[in-house]
Amino acid sequence: MEISVIGSSSQAKICTSRSVLSSYREIRFCNFQKRVSLLPNTKSKRWRNSGLSFTLNAVRSSPVRSDRLPHRGSSSKPKSLDGVRVFVGLPLDAVSDCNTVNHARAIAAGLRALKLLGIDGVELPVWWGIVEKESMGKYDWSGYLVLAEMIQNAGLKLHVSLCFHGSKQPKIPLPEWVSHIGDLEPSIYHADRSGDHYRECLSLAVDEVPVLNGKTPVQVYQEFCESFKSSFSNFFGSTITGVTVGLGPDGELRYPCHRHLASHTNIPGVGEFQCYDKNMLNLLKEKAEAAGNPIMGTRRST
Repeated sequence: MEISVIGSSSQAKICTSRSVLSSYREIRFCNFQKRVSLLPNTKSKRWRNSGLSFTLNAVRSSPVRSDRLPHRGSSSKPKSLDGVRVFVGLPLDAVSDCNTVNHARAIAAGLRALKLLGIDGVELPVWWGIVEKESMGKYDWSGYLVLAEMIQNAGLKLHVSLCFHGSKQPKIPLPEWVSHIGDLEPSIYHADRSGDHYRECLSLAVDEVPVLNGKTPVQVYQEFCESFKSSFSNFFGSTITGVTVGLGPDGELRYPCHRHLASHTNIPGVGEFQCYDKNMLNLLKEKAEAAGNPIMGTRRST
């Protein structure tokens, strides 16, 4: 198992005031990589052959303050305090679509090694398409609960990313019941000018539209988050120290911008907003009419 650490440079500044001495460090990514081998002296090579890798996924910096002020007339310089917290991203498919931990022994060995290296914690993606896979309101957190306990036993902190989108690599689709709805009504997805749909996330235009068996996507997301909070209540405040939510393509709050690439090229081009699904065009029409300029809500050919 390896950690892919993006090379970084740091800067430190010291700011003084009448009552507070603060220091902080900024971490910036560079365009090269360093690979740090974990457990180099271990006799077992099973974890090395698993093909797993950990990636430096998030770096948080926060000011560290000291109440101590330098004495008057003292020539000694105050020491800079290190306030950097480093979190390493676990593999995207750490939990399989069958809700089991992939390569559990290798991950356990890697977590122990991260602790020895002084890493503060790890970041874990939690996929909507795995937890609520079969039907709406039927949640299976078993694989993620096992992994959270492994992280807790290793003495690491945990950041959770709730992913309400799909992934191409590794292949993690939206929940099966959502995909079935999309097969019958593809307008729940974003669409480009040609009418091709992007099926790895729901369109932003249906957030408040009851397109999921009588419920809106926002209601479904909220119930998912409530179930997560209830299921992981024993980990909050001790192991889980942060939660983020991913919406939109690749978990980013944006429109899809590139169509599927042809097999002979890897150049995506400049792209364009894929905002031509039925619900998005209806919103445009409503806003244009409300603004007193209905012609702006009419789709025109170019």
